[in-house]
Amino acid sequence: MSKTRHPILADTSALIAVAVSDYWTTAKATLKLTTTNICRTELQRHVRENHEYAHDGTREHRLHHGSKRVLEAFDDSDAAFSTVTVVPAPSGEDAGERSIEAEIEQYGSAYQVVCINDAAARNRLQKRQQQTGVSYRVVPPTYLLYVLFDTGELTKGEFCRGCAAMMEGENWTTKGAVHEMWRAIPVDCSGFVDEDLLP
Repeated sequence: MSKTRHPILADTSALIAVAVSDYWTTAKATLKLTTTNICRTELQRHVRENHEYAHDGTREHRLHHGSKRVLEAFDDSDAAFSTVTVVPAPSGEDAGERSIEAEIEQYGSAYQVVCINDAAARNRLQKRQQQTGVSYRVVPPTYLLYVLFDTGELTKGEFCRGCAAMMEGENWTTKGAVHEMWRAIPVDCSGFVDEDLLP
């Protein structure tokens, strides 16, 4: 575990979604990410419990291989990825999300971006941010690709198509989910993405 807190704090689902994208190598080389020990435990569980040989495109395949890639990156000394320990450790089905919230409660000023998949958790964190005035942004997983676009690592077309592929791959395709995935992103992708995957 590390005491280093990089500018972006990300949860399990966000990390997996980027790890199975076409731009994981770029993300690993560019992003400065932190996650919690609880999210790391969730990643380890996905590697153990989701079958390595599950068919490509299945949820099990994405969870296993995405988690494996993320854990390898966190163990790679060349990647600017760190894990922080949250005490007391939350447990249960939403432990990862709650560990992100607990970390922000104690160290919110250390982060510029908090990337979390669950919309309800994002809303709670945004409310907290408004109450405390600490200046971090609460964003969906697609925002990690936006950071790569914003820093010149991806073209606009790559970014837009990458977001669409992430939404389809993760099955974030309902109108509400699509709206949420674009909410924090100031880019018009209408020339690159089908209308049903645009807000």
